[in-house]
Amino acid sequence: MTIRDLGYKRYDGPRLPHRSRFRVLVARTLSLAWASGLVKTTLILGMFPMVVAGVVVFLKVKAQQVLTAQGAPIQLEDPSFWVFYTVYWCQLWFAFAMSLLVAAPAISEDVRTGAFQFYFARPVSRSHYLVGKLVPVAVLLLILCAAPGLIIALLRVALSKTGEEALKHFPLILKTLLYVPLFATTLALPPIALSALSRRSGTVQGGWAALFFLPWILGEGMAAATGVSYAALVSIPTNLKLVGQYLYGMTPSYAIPWYYPTAILIGLCVVSAGVLLRRLDKVEVFT
Repeated sequence: MTIRDLGYKRYDGPRLPHRSRFRVLVARTLSLAWASGLVKTTLILGMFPMVVAGVVVFLKVKAQQVLTAQGAPIQLEDPSFWVFYTVYWCQLWFAFAMSLLVAAPAISEDVRTGAFQFYFARPVSRSHYLVGKLVPVAVLLLILCAAPGLIIALLRVALSKTGEEALKHFPLILKTLLYVPLFATTLALPPIALSALSRRSGTVQGGWAALFFLPWILGEGMAAATGVSYAALVSIPTNLKLVGQYLYGMTPSYAIPWYYPTAILIGLCVVSAGVLLRRLDKVEVFT
């Protein structure tokens, strides 16, 4: 076979601006994630709780309106709480499954296949790579969490009979817009940080599952056995639950000030971001 040297030819065509090169990584990561049947199944199944919650909210609101019109002194449970139930109790499981499928192998899979160094041999900076890994995970988690929560909140506002009632329930939308980003970030950053510490995706997924479930079981168990409610703060899901309960005006499961679980979740995200940045600082970037 003859190899013909055609000589150097300068590239003549459109170039992606340096600040926009992360888009290629985002699109590539999203396409790889979407190719997985498990990711598609998780997204589809994750929409079913929203349908159930929507039916419950509709029936509860209509039942309360009928009772109020008849002068009955009966007060049903506030249907607004179902916005929190939808985001936390229903979507938590699907969001965790998505983080296990997409976030945990995000970097470890690149290291295993040798693509990690390949990225930095191209005109890609550390920030490009970081954004390219974080944005796809955040998008998938936000679809799972934000869409159902916002739809149920909008449904509750739409079922209001008067403008005054609608204005009363409008903060549900704002509360959801505050809660969901913290919810999604907490489920995205830690597994990606763990992914940067190992080349084995299975090990990362197992580690993330252990970090998520074991403190939950131990913390809740210790709080119940000893009566020390602060023991439950070692659990990521419990902290998310407490923040949501305070935000939506519900009675918290534990008499713990709201700023404790909030600080723990923010601290977890900051530590995870620090681990990621430290890992990427060790990468030699070829420009």
